[in-house]
Amino acid sequence: MLFRKRDYFYLNKTQDLGNRSIVETDTDKGYYQKLLRAAGGDSPSPVASLIDVVTAIKRAKDDPRVVGIMANFSTANNKTQQTKSLGLAQIQELRSAIQEFKETKAKALGGEDKVSLIAYTDSFDSQTQYYLASAFDKVYMQPSGSIPLVGLSSTVPFFKTLLGRFGIQVRAEARREYKSMVSPFTETELPPPQKQNLFDLLKGLNSQILADIAKSRQRALGSDPVEKLNHLIQIGPFMGSEAKDNGLVDGLLYKRDCGKMVQSNGAFGLTHYMRVAEKEHTDKLAKTGEPSLVVGIVYLIGGIKRGGGDFGANTVVKGIREAADDPTVDAVVLRIDSGGGDVVASDTIGDAIRWCQDEKKKPVVVSFGNTSASGGYFVSTHAKAIVAQPTTITGSIGVASLRPYFTPEFFKLIGVSVEQFFTGSSDTSLLHDLEGAALTRYKRQIDTTYSDFIKRVADGRKMTLDQVEDVAGGRVMNGKEALRAGLIDKLGGLSYAVRLAGDYGLEVHKNAGHLPSDMKVENIVVKVFPKPKPLLQQFIDSMVGDEAVDMYAKEKIRSMMMRVWTGDMMGLLHEVGVVESPFQYGPHQLEIEELRVD
Repeated sequence: MLFRKRDYFYLNKTQDLGNRSIVETDTDKGYYQKLLRAAGGDSPSPVASLIDVVTAIKRAKDDPRVVGIMANFSTANNKTQQTKSLGLAQIQELRSAIQEFKETKAKALGGEDKVSLIAYTDSFDSQTQYYLASAFDKVYMQPSGSIPLVGLSSTVPFFKTLLGRFGIQVRAEARREYKSMVSPFTETELPPPQKQNLFDLLKGLNSQILADIAKSRQRALGSDPVEKLNHLIQIGPFMGSEAKDNGLVDGLLYKRDCGKMVQSNGAFGLTHYMRVAEKEHTDKLAKTGEPSLVVGIVYLIGGIKRGGGDFGANTVVKGIREAADDPTVDAVVLRIDSGGGDVVASDTIGDAIRWCQDEKKKPVVVSFGNTSASGGYFVSTHAKAIVAQPTTITGSIGVASLRPYFTPEFFKLIGVSVEQFFTGSSDTSLLHDLEGAALTRYKRQIDTTYSDFIKRVADGRKMTLDQVEDVAGGRVMNGKEALRAGLIDKLGGLSYAVRLAGDYGLEVHKNAGHLPSDMKVENIVVKVFPKPKPLLQQFIDSMVGDEAVDMYAKEKIRSMMMRVWTGDMMGLLHEVGVVESPFQYGPHQLEIEELRVD
């Protein structure tokens, strides 16, 4: 909620602010498709991008009409097509904005007691929800609610034995010892270096979460909050009364009781404030004639793949080129949240970044989200700067390849006989294992790709090959470690990356003599690229079906088959929409996705 006189923001759920779900970017841009769903009775809640929400909170901290924020983390009325929860790095950015709001308001109003930050929920669905809520001064929960404060964990399944029973063998190559993508198919447990790397990663992320919660909840937790939290995660989750007794929440209330705390202050929703504040800001700039810098944002989310779709290489390159060709754009931010993908697709996007900077003279800043490793890092090496949050998972400078081989036993098992005929090489046939010269060539290709990766990082990051090797080998790390290793330049979120890109764009204009050397420009306008398709094109795509729809259908089928295969019936029910979340009946666990270059 936002307030007049004594106003608050009103935030609904972890990803919900005033009936808007917070997402990295709106992937549901097809207005025609939305219209069809609405006609069928499916009307999901609108969404707000992370950058827009953070911008609104930053504007509110300097707005005398706003004195507080109330957040509702409850699960009710959360209906959106984009259900992926915000990750640790995104939560960290929101926490930083809330903390900045609190500190600025305390100075302006004469004390922290004059600022009100209230979080409420019926029950916390996940640990990350509580992580965000803990940034508020007061945290209230329904008496029957619970907090799954259990620390971070990762479960790695191994398929070697199962594949062997079906007569399937896997030829795998990885560079180097920390590259874990192939291990679930070639081992029955992680090799010691990979096991230690994963444990160190989880331990580092867990330590950051507990340190942040301890700082925010110090008064309630006692004299040594970090030690207490380390004890609590060993015995969690916690029911309402236990959470209150241990200082995790400040009271057990119902929503109607919590609402009375701000009812007299005329609270209003973030959705309304975002609209009002943006108009006021635009009107002010028009009146004063204050100059602005324009930063284009291009998103790369999920696995890196060739072709189109929302975030395929063609789409990402199209976005970079549109931003570079736009005469109003001064700099570009590439926002990446990806654990890796296709080498060729990654190289294509990386080349677009170099073209944008070298040919169009527009600096590119890469902003890492929750994860940007392997292919995600490969893309970023030659950017002007790389920015990541302390909890961003990054690194994994390594290469891995899996080549299954279907043995005769497999075909006997399924009752099929096969004959193959070749006019040339049989190296691409999955019915033949690689041997001799073919195996040597296969390994050489992996070695060459890894060497190219190392050289690319060394060239882009201005490091020696030995320096890169020291932090490579497929090792993953958090943002703090990546900064110390020289793999990133700054710690910060997307809003910070936008500001940094604007400064670089201003510097380019000054060096070219277009602007005075002492000129400062505070205001930044953000444009998202590529631009949405025209309505007619959306209509045509909906009739003939596009690659994005096809990829979604294939991924959905693959996911459902995996649920059946592993016996995950609750997950299967989630896939078909019977239950809202596969975690709603148990504690939340952080799932570490495989970080790879295919």
